[in-house]
Amino acid sequence: MRKSDAEPTSATDDTVEPSVTGTQSVFRALSILHAFSSLQPALTGPEVAAKFGYSVPTAYRLLRALEAEQFLVFDRVTRRYRPGPEILRLSGVMLHHDGVVAATQSSLVRLRALTGETVAIFWRLGNQRTCVQEMASSHPVRIEAGVGVDYPLTRGAPGKALLLALDERNVREILGDPDVASPVRGVDSLLAELEVSGERGYTTSVGETIDGAVSIAAPIAWLNQGLAAFSITAPESRFGPREREATAHTLLEEMDRLRSALRP
Repeated sequence: MRKSDAEPTSATDDTVEPSVTGTQSVFRALSILHAFSSLQPALTGPEVAAKFGYSVPTAYRLLRALEAEQFLVFDRVTRRYRPGPEILRLSGVMLHHDGVVAATQSSLVRLRALTGETVAIFWRLGNQRTCVQEMASSHPVRIEAGVGVDYPLTRGAPGKALLLALDERNVREILGDPDVASPVRGVDSLLAELEVSGERGYTTSVGETIDGAVSIAAPIAWLNQGLAAFSITAPESRFGPREREATAHTLLEEMDRLRSALRP
């Protein structure tokens, strides 16, 4: 394994903390990869050490291992690590061999053409949701979530759509996570809203995560419950009650079409 020139290896590396098993090392390395986001696209060794409670030498050993396998790249100028080309290669494997991705992409194209607004797919990752695909509206004034950006499950139509597949106990467990944002109108109001949304098949939100944004979302519940949801988002000035109702109808029709396309 080649060494990065990020930091010299200390002669006392192995005595800084107890030895780490192979399995622990794998989980630690994966945790580091999870730490990267659109809000934190690069990390230094000391930042990783502080974030996870590792010694600095241990943080650098993990970072160098990920760099050697091209999961990370090291910037000698900023002395920071960023996601590397191996992640992009694996993404390509999924895109080329997963029919679900192709089918959902065609739905994005169709929904944007029918509504003229920004359409996106969010996946649940832990107790957050992340925008994984997005096609922006062609209007000069539009709302965009941003691919790779994380949002809370408890706010915004896409987050609430992902919660539709869960029972009350699981929702309350998520709300008990101190890192999860509290619902805008409280827990009881959210639970009542989810009950109504479950009956009609979609969720709505106004300005819960992005000021002035109105969103309508529906889960891809038959594929993998609580995994992914479609959303359509527009500025409130262009998305009144009538437009919202028509858009919700269009979204549900597309979800039915997608369900048929993906049925085994």
